[in-house]
Amino acid sequence: MKTRVFLLILTLSLFVSLHATGQVVFYADFEPGSKDAIPDAGVNDIKKYKAENAGTIWAAQDFNGGKLGGKKSMAQTAEGCGISGNTELPGLKNFTDGIIQMVFSFGDDDSVGLQFRRKGDDKGYLAVFGYNETSSVLFMSLADGCCAQAQCLDQCGCENGGKELESVPHGLGGGLDQTNAVPYFGRVDVQGKNVKIWYMKLEEIKDLFAPSDDLGDPILEYNKADYTTAGSVGIWHESWGMGRVDSVLVTNKNGFDIDAKGKLTTSWGAVKGSY
Repeated sequence: MKTRVFLLILTLSLFVSLHATGQVVFYADFEPGSKDAIPDAGVNDIKKYKAENAGTIWAAQDFNGGKLGGKKSMAQTAEGCGISGNTELPGLKNFTDGIIQMVFSFGDDDSVGLQFRRKGDDKGYLAVFGYNETSSVLFMSLADGCCAQAQCLDQCGCENGGKELESVPHGLGGGLDQTNAVPYFGRVDVQGKNVKIWYMKLEEIKDLFAPSDDLGDPILEYNKADYTTAGSVGIWHESWGMGRVDSVLVTNKNGFDIDAKGKLTTSWGAVKGSY
């Protein structure tokens, strides 16, 4: 009987562990020797992040991310609207639905964002986390010209009440730190035509792998994202000098497990009750 109980516990533990982490298809933490990278350590190699604009220069930099954000990051080291643009995440060509998120900090006043369902320059979407220059969360379509390479948002008419599909003040205040001292968390949850965006200080997050429902209400929600064709995922920036990115994560359409610990407790209770 003891052997049977042990095997049941082992099976349940493995099932819950795999179920809790199996939805993540991409995770880059840029930490040397990291074993957490998904699908493999190659995603931590900054050389694999090929910017569409040759002016974008990614480099390894220290990061003030604490327990959740880590100590290393990928930093954009150039400056100016002319070096703005998208950098595709390596290996992610067929994203349709799921969660995309990253931890980041600012070295200047410009914005950073995430592209998804991208097929060329004019198909796909862009979610932008504004900063001092743009005090909003923005959601826009590449089909509307938001925003071509080598342009800042104001230059393509997609900032502060322009061609963006939706714009909501981020509520972080003004005069925000521009020394990379404050890490932030941004998540985009995409399900069919529905897109939800969260943006907050990292200190407000207890678990990077928490379901979206645990984050409270999104800052921005859009229900008419009609272009649902699979495409690439990328990090977009505008003149983001010394901006730093860490803990870049993408899931498939099922997102994160809602309550892995609860499932294990319930299953273990059923096992005990059967003996």
